[in-house]
This record gives sequence, C-alpha cells and structure tokens, in this order.
Amino acid sequence: MVCHIFPRPFIPCIMDWRLIVPGEPGWGEVDWGQAREVRLRPGQSAAVALAGSTWRGSRRLSPTDVLQAAQALTNHSLAARQGELCQGFVPLEGGHRLGVCGVMGAKGFTEITSLCVRIAHEIRGAGADVFPRLRGASALIVGPPGAGKTTLLRDIVRLSSLEGTQVGVADERGEIAGCRAGRPQLDVGPNTDVLTGMEKAKALLLLIRAMAPQLVATDEIGGPEDAAALLDAVKCGVRILATAHGTAGTPHRRGMEALFRAGAFDRLVLLSAPGQKPLVREINP
Repeated sequence: MVCHIFPRPFIPCIMDWRLIVPGEPGWGEVDWGQAREVRLRPGQSAAVALAGSTWRGSRRLSPTDVLQAAQALTNHSLAARQGELCQGFVPLEGGHRLGVCGVMGAKGFTEITSLCVRIAHEIRGAGADVFPRLRGASALIVGPPGAGKTTLLRDIVRLSSLEGTQVGVADERGEIAGCRAGRPQLDVGPNTDVLTGMEKAKALLLLIRAMAPQLVATDEIGGPEDAAALLDAVKCGVRILATAHGTAGTPHRRGMEALFRAGAFDRLVLLSAPGQKPLVREINP
C-alpha cells in the first residue's frame, strides 16, 4: 500500500491497557509519555520500562492473562498472524510492535510465555541537532535495540520532507509511519510517500520507479538483498537513509561492507542509548 501524506493534525494511537490486561488497578499511574516497552510474563506482574525507571503492577499475571493480552493486541487474530510472529514480531496500530516468546510448534507458537510491546515514540525535533550535518547526504543510523534509531530516522525524514525533499519510505512493518486507512498515524512530513507491507528490498525499487524520490528511507537493514537494493538506489542518483542494529563496527559486518566500499553512505550516526546525543561521523569512501 502506498500511503500519501496530507496536511492534518497528528492523532496518536493510545492503547488502552485496562482492556488489554483487565484487573490491574495501577494502569492509570503510568506516564505513557515516558513508556518505552511493556512486558507481560505469567507468574510476574506487568512491567513498564520508563525513562530511567520501571513501573510494576500489583498483581501476578496468569498464563490466561498473557494469552488474552496477545489476542487483544492483535485484534483477536493471533492465529492468523503466526507467520509474522515466527519472523520476530507483529506490528501494531500506531507503529508499536509486539514480540512473543513461547513454545514453538510445527505451525507456530503452541504456548506463550512472555510478551514485549515496544512503544513507538514520535519526538518532533529528535533529529534537529544532527539534521544540519545530514542535509544533502546519505546516512546510516546504527545502535543497539531500543536506542531510538527509528525515532531519529522518522524525524530526519520529517525534517527533509518539510524542506521540500521528495522522500520515499519503505516501511516494511509499519513502524516508521504507522499507516492506517491510507494515512500515516506518525508525522513523516508533507512530501513523503510510504510503501507499507512489502519487503524493503522490493519496496525501495518500487518507490524509485513509481514515486521518483530524491531520498529513500528504511529501517533495520542487514541482509544482502537490502544492500543490493540500496546500491541500486545510489546508482539511480537517490540519497538513502537507513538504520541498522550494531555499533561503530557495523560497517565491517558482512553485507554492510559492500555499501561502504561503494560510497553509499556519507555519514554514520551512532546511538548508544535512549536519550543520548547521537554522534555523527563523516565517511571517506
């Protein structure tokens, strides 16, 4: 689905945890603006990771509580989404993601032992400090899980789009723009086109052919197919913006070396932890 951007007020998607995990009296105490993830485990109380602290519920969850929460989070389509779960996680409305652990059978999970909901954050201005150094350049944002890579990428896309750059976003799992009913739920700017639900390697090429972007952006690259698609984008004269799990040594990972040897990136943006100031390095091809 190609999702076009139209000027409109931002309406965040707020999950009602009182319905997802009923019976916990303390949900109203959580500062959801600071929440980064929610973890549910049988035999343990619900835990919400906040910026600098952890909130814990007052009652222990049963296996049924956790299973019912998984059903509620997937709009009671858990069985139908086993394929997504087996690949790591299920995208949720608003750009959030649901991760599942349990007992794996031949056709998917037969038991669920824990859930982790990563909360998407739209922080307008998250990329304001680094954007001047990325203007007109191709960049790779790297950092460990939960460091804020997607949040930073989204804001750089927004800032680029606001300056008039035509941006194409390959949003394979719907976490960058959170498109629903043909519109993004997260602000990626007025000159941005989003392609959701397609493998990023294919989506990047389709965006270039169909939407003529000046900049393409995608999240969590890693495989050789992703690298090949990004190299094709560079050959077409399109700038690229991407994220990857890793550290300063990421350029030396298998699959990444070809991108750096080809001069696909001009900048490397390093993130160490949520809230930490990004470090921008220039790359000499």
